[in-house]
Amino acid sequence: MRSGPNRTWRIVAWTGALPALLVACFFYHPYAFAGPVLCPLALALGIPCPGCGLTRALCLLTHGDLSGALAFHPLAPAILAYFAFLWIYKTVEAWRGTPPRVPTTRIAGTALAVLMGFWILRLGFFFAHGGLDVMARENLLARLLRVLHLC
Repeated sequence: MRSGPNRTWRIVAWTGALPALLVACFFYHPYAFAGPVLCPLALALGIPCPGCGLTRALCLLTHGDLSGALAFHPLAPAILAYFAFLWIYKTVEAWRGTPPRVPTTRIAGTALAVLMGFWILRLGFFFAHGGLDVMARENLLARLLRVLHLC
C-alpha cells in the first residue's frame, strides 16, 4: 500500500475533483451562454465536436435544468454519470492504494463508442440542415477575413 505525502495529495485531489467541477459549473452558469467559442474544431472548421455544448449542459444540470441541458448536449446526464464513476473509481484507488476490480477498459471503450456514434449522428444532422453554409461562415479563415475586414 502506498503511503506518505503523495498518497495524501492523491486522496485530496481525487476526493475534491468532481465536487470542484460541479461547483465551477454552478458558478460559471451566468457566463456560459455569452462567452466566446472555445472548441478548437468549431473554431478551425466550423463543425461541432463530440463535446460541443457540454459545458453549457453541465452548467444547466448543476442548476437542475435537465431539459435545457439535453437541448445543448443529449448525452450530458450520461457523461456526468461517467464522470461520477471515474471519480468514485479514482477516489477508491487513492484511498486503498490499489485500483478496484472493475472492467474499466470495457467501460471506457463503450463510453467512447457511444460518444463517437453520437458525433456521427450529430454531424449527419448538421450537414442535413445547412452545415456546409455554417462551415463556410464559421471556419477560421472566414473569421480572420471578417476581422481584417477583407470579406
